[in-house]
Amino acid sequence: MKVLKTNREKFELFLEKIVGDGVLYANVEDEEGQIHFEKLLLDQLSRVTLGKARALETSKAFFFTPRTKVAEYPSSSAQEITATKMTVLGLKACGLRALQILDRVFMDDITDPFYQARRKNSTIITCDCTEPWETCFCTEMGHLPYPESGFDLNISVSNGQILVEVGTKKGDALVAEHSGLFADADKTLLQQREAKRKATVQRVKKINERFGISVPYQKQVKEYLDSPAWKKQGLAYSCVECGACTHVCPTCRCFLLFDQKKGDHAERAMVWDVCFYPGYWRMAGKLTPKPRLLDRFQNRFSCKFDYFVDNYEAIACTGCGRCIEACMGKIDIRQCLSEIQKLEKSPA
Repeated sequence: MKVLKTNREKFELFLEKIVGDGVLYANVEDEEGQIHFEKLLLDQLSRVTLGKARALETSKAFFFTPRTKVAEYPSSSAQEITATKMTVLGLKACGLRALQILDRVFMDDITDPFYQARRKNSTIITCDCTEPWETCFCTEMGHLPYPESGFDLNISVSNGQILVEVGTKKGDALVAEHSGLFADADKTLLQQREAKRKATVQRVKKINERFGISVPYQKQVKEYLDSPAWKKQGLAYSCVECGACTHVCPTCRCFLLFDQKKGDHAERAMVWDVCFYPGYWRMAGKLTPKPRLLDRFQNRFSCKFDYFVDNYEAIACTGCGRCIEACMGKIDIRQCLSEIQKLEKSPA
């Protein structure tokens, strides 16, 4: 793919031109060194942070929003589905991979028109991850800390220069329209980018070497659901059913539809739901297929490493590590997978 170069001043000018009448969400760094997504105005582009680690906020919230009005009644006409033009700058490879997983769910077999409208009206500008958190484990999921495809444009910073890799026709059209802001990247810059990428891969692997986990996980998760290891401290025993892990997870996609009265009419809304909640599973007659917390805890692993693999031939975990940071019970999904893999390696 084509790789161009520019400097910070020209890149901010490029952002100013392509955002136009749309909305820009970009990575910014706070006083504590944490990375966040923020909605930026055109006079705030100097705050944009390139590279570093993934943001604390989950990427799914831009497209699969926490709450969406899906219907209004009584109504004599169909609801018009629109989406604001949006540019998302700073997604890392794990966030982009999560969007590709959600695309399979909401745009392949059955189309969610709200999700589809947001995706079609968005421009995705990703960035290489250069400073992974201690909770990151993308390499243990078979992925890399830099995007290889699926982005409109990808940003890498090398020796003070900003490298812009074109990934789609949309991205190519954007840089072509403002070609005066870019030049072809030279071989030295590309070599420096490759060296930084390799160093980041090794950094993530070093962070996770103590866990000794490796793909695939489907067999272990499927065959050892009855093992007492699931009840250990640090696994299901420590879960408090707060739902934080599913809310911050970029691939969790459970939702609830409910109706509520609004003046002289009613609305139907779709909101995020949590498979850890007992009410999520409750059926008529107060029956439930997963009455125990242990059952619901295991379901999270079965969903990501078994069911999704069977249906979409992909692991529904990107290794972003947000669930580890958010967990009130200090549960580390890497330790969980490590315990499960130990079962397979131990003698019968």
